[in-house]
Amino acid sequence: MDQEPPEVTYKQFFQKPFKERMNIFSEITAENRATLVKTHAERWLGANRSRLTSEQVMAIEELIEAISPKWYETDRAFDKLDPGVEKLIKKIKALLSRGDCQQLATNRSKYIPAAEDRND
Repeated sequence: MDQEPPEVTYKQFFQKPFKERMNIFSEITAENRATLVKTHAERWLGANRSRLTSEQVMAIEELIEAISPKWYETDRAFDKLDPGVEKLIKKIKALLSRGDCQQLATNRSKYIPAAEDRND
């Protein structure tokens, strides 16, 4: 009997050490993966918006809009990204520093509290 993986919240995930995150990410659903990535990108943009150019903000907003569970389905061909998504990722890499790209879009990113929690 297969048991459905538990839903993992952003806080539960990003407050874990990197190796634990990798294990968790491989065990959760594609929908949960997409939610975690999208939430992180939204929080990263909110925390960094004031120092970004309008072109950078628009590209990140486009990326956030494009994030989909389909990206994280385990049976999809990882070497065959949608051409539009591939173009968007290249655009983000050209517009942001390597450090910003790493903090925006990897499992090694730092936890970012919700905006209402940052203003305390």
